[in-house]
Amino acid sequence: MEFELYEGRQVEEKFFKLIQNVEIFAPESLGYKNVLIAGDKIVSISDRMEIPVDIEKVQVIDGEGNYLVPGFIDAHVHMLGGGGGAGYGSRAPELQATEAFLAGTTTIVGSLGIDTVTRTPMMLLAKARSLQQRNLSVYIVVGGFQLPPDTICGGDLRKDMFIIPEMLGVGEPAVSDARSNKPSQEYLMALVSEIHNAGRVSGKRGVVQFHLGDAPSGIQPLLDLLPNVPIKHILPLHFNRNEQLMEEAPLWAEKGGYVDLTSPLSPPQHKRGVVVPEAVKILKEKGVDPKLITVSTDGNGVSTLFGLAQIERFPLNLLHKDFKTMVSDMRIDLAEALGYVSTNISDALGIADRKGRIKVGLDADMVVLDRKTLDVRTVFSVGHLVVSQGDRVNKARLDG
Repeated sequence: MEFELYEGRQVEEKFFKLIQNVEIFAPESLGYKNVLIAGDKIVSISDRMEIPVDIEKVQVIDGEGNYLVPGFIDAHVHMLGGGGGAGYGSRAPELQATEAFLAGTTTIVGSLGIDTVTRTPMMLLAKARSLQQRNLSVYIVVGGFQLPPDTICGGDLRKDMFIIPEMLGVGEPAVSDARSNKPSQEYLMALVSEIHNAGRVSGKRGVVQFHLGDAPSGIQPLLDLLPNVPIKHILPLHFNRNEQLMEEAPLWAEKGGYVDLTSPLSPPQHKRGVVVPEAVKILKEKGVDPKLITVSTDGNGVSTLFGLAQIERFPLNLLHKDFKTMVSDMRIDLAEALGYVSTNISDALGIADRKGRIKVGLDADMVVLDRKTLDVRTVFSVGHLVVSQGDRVNKARLDG
């Protein structure tokens, strides 16, 4: 099978791929190694590669001395298009796989958001499978700002979790936000408990991603659920949206909870927000374990702070931009920064047996980053070469 690149170049994709001459951060440093991909899996990482088949059957990729890192994971993406909360003109278009790949993102978690009237869980699942056919790994969380969450199997979250492989839980019911329908503590506890049980039945972690708003109650509605439900099932979003949540984040992490930061929630548009690299620095200074910090983009979401004439859509490349800033400007260790955008996220979602690391047996989701600039050069998503020399490979007419 031959794939045409933007510039007319041809790349023949083969079942076996050998990546040579790269320095691997898995996310920990492994030094210079060779990586062999068979189908969608990593099957060998070694100094000296013994090819198990005829070399003519292997596609060889020269990493040119650059870095090979895990594919980025974006745990909060409005792949059906965010917005709609300011009327019809505030709706964003659907996500295309190319946008994710060019940003080095190989796995996303899709959610609905504020509009659960015109966008439904069934549409979300269909979009997930459409993107999967373009070789992007996609998981979903059902529901939205309002509770109870809409489901696919007629209101039974346990059936959804059991039947739908892509489903990880519920997202993103709003707390401490004027747009929330103000669920009781008893209801929130029952919701997290149901996801806990649904995860056990389906062999998944089971998570509820909560939207944190600007109301003075802050993180308290979620703290009140503890210790009656395990904190590992509760994943709050947007801790960097205001100074109060940033003050409360260390307490949440102290109890073992993950602290998720949202890339676009920063000044001047979001006056109370803290840019992600600075938020990471503040949290570490306050003693938060770096392994409990994650970053997501709210990708393809929409801000209407300045009215319909100045709608702001959140692109997925914000994750890569924050990563670059942390490493290049903040001098954060490369392995640590990779945790924020990949490894820690796979741990939080309970998908570390497949995603988030360069390891034999895991999905072949990897990115070659330019050694000097950290720009995305090459991307492998579930073993497929989807970006080569910074360009999308085989950009089909229908892009998901």
